[in-house]
Amino acid sequence: MEAAASYALARLRGAGQERFLAVAMSALLAVMVIAPLATVIMGAVGDEDGFSLDALTNVLRSARVIGNTLLVSVGATTLATMLGGALALILVRTDTPLRASLEQLVLLPLYVTPLLTAIAWSWLGSPHGGLINLFLQNGLGLPGPLVNLQSAAGVIFVSALAYAPLPFLLIAGALRGMDPSLEDSARIHGASIHKAFAMVTLPLMLPALLGSALLVFVQSLGLFSVPAVLGMPAGFYVAATEIYRLLNSYPPRVTQAAGWGLLLLVVTAALVAIQAAILRRRSYVTISGKAFRPQIVSVGRWRVVLLAFVALYLLAAVALPIATLCWAALVNFITIDPKLMAFDLRHFNYVLFVYPKTLLASRNSALLGVLTATVICALGLCMAWVTVRSRSFAARFLDQVGMMPLAIPPIVLALGLLWTYVGVSWLPIYGTIGILLLAYATHYLPFGLRALSSAIRQLHPELEDAARVSGASLFGTLRRIVLPLTRPTLFATWTLLFILSLQEISSSILLYTAPSTVLSVAVFDLWEAGNVNALAALSVMQLFITFIALVLVARFRQKAVAA
Repeated sequence: MEAAASYALARLRGAGQERFLAVAMSALLAVMVIAPLATVIMGAVGDEDGFSLDALTNVLRSARVIGNTLLVSVGATTLATMLGGALALILVRTDTPLRASLEQLVLLPLYVTPLLTAIAWSWLGSPHGGLINLFLQNGLGLPGPLVNLQSAAGVIFVSALAYAPLPFLLIAGALRGMDPSLEDSARIHGASIHKAFAMVTLPLMLPALLGSALLVFVQSLGLFSVPAVLGMPAGFYVAATEIYRLLNSYPPRVTQAAGWGLLLLVVTAALVAIQAAILRRRSYVTISGKAFRPQIVSVGRWRVVLLAFVALYLLAAVALPIATLCWAALVNFITIDPKLMAFDLRHFNYVLFVYPKTLLASRNSALLGVLTATVICALGLCMAWVTVRSRSFAARFLDQVGMMPLAIPPIVLALGLLWTYVGVSWLPIYGTIGILLLAYATHYLPFGLRALSSAIRQLHPELEDAARVSGASLFGTLRRIVLPLTRPTLFATWTLLFILSLQEISSSILLYTAPSTVLSVAVFDLWEAGNVNALAALSVMQLFITFIALVLVARFRQKAVAA
């Protein structure tokens, strides 16, 4: 009787603390996500005289930039989804050699920022002085350049290489969860392996295909780095580079930039609605109470061909760009004549001890990486606990609005934050790393929220109830029960967010000032200045830090599994 009374009292006290936590997190999320979006919308439909559609009208008249943006987004989405889908089919459903190792390697492009991949490929595929063209012209005697990646095709190609791991992750997960008896039924009724794939496997992959295509499309829609490196030198502008150009002109045309932001938001919202409408039409349930394992298809002599396909992707997306950056960082200057090459560490010495931005940018990037990862893990843990344990309106709000930044191009989010906080005297974060921290935390919040929601769903509520009955408050329960039990997920999420923060450029390029320069902006500045060797040295240092973090994560996982 006494225990029941203690439990009821603990539940009553916990309900009040739960409501406080839900309201506080909802208010914070509204400031982080809703406020900048509202600012973009209001900025696009207003000027000094009040309501006006002039900026939006001017944007809609820019047929060339709109066409370029759609061309890059559709092309990169199509190519990345096909590439990621093919890699998933090869590594999950066939007996291709070294599948387990290759599955890990295929994810490496996620940790090599698209900016560095684009810079490396610009040196390889430039029509004027590109290494591939120089080798072909000198070796085969070709009269002119054969490859030109400083074009729309180059932007699409490099963007697809960078984003192919996203469809791979989602489609591979869908293939692993597919009951092979469905395909067996089709084969028993006379369907060939190709027809069974077309009639059964492909339709069941539709949610993963549409989800990954939408994710890549949104990322491509607001992508800045690849079009800036490969498109701008050829006069090829997309929406993100157009926003950058408008804000860097004098005077800055902020209203028109907001018009571009609103256009990107409308397109993204329309695509999300179309995806939801398509998936509502039928059921895609494939997992029941019956246990099963994915069916591995023997491909015979095609195993070597499929292995070569995966290796070719890794060569283009990882090995060749990194090798090019390392070579450019070590050689005295870029040339294909071995007699003129001299290898030393002079460029590393320059970026470490002479280039004035290195120390400041490294310090800011490291600080932002630590703060972003810590803030998102703390907020994500609280928000995830509310969304999993509560059935209130606030829980649904946190779950839905918390995932919205995933569907917002980062450059649009940065534009909203820029406009929101540029004149706010009571919160003077503009011009400091504070506004960059807010942009990073908002943009990457969905990663922390989704990862920690999954971890909390694995905890039985009885553990928390026992702590409550013993007198622990809600926050004491989170600190003593939830935090220790989710520590492995927290560590992995923290490290991923730290790496992503080191690579971020789409928000940083709009929000940084001289005192808040970060590594990715310093790399971009060196590229704009044409200091290619120093740029390569700084890029190699950035990659070295990233891979050190990955090694630490791998070791921690091994220890966690062994324990």
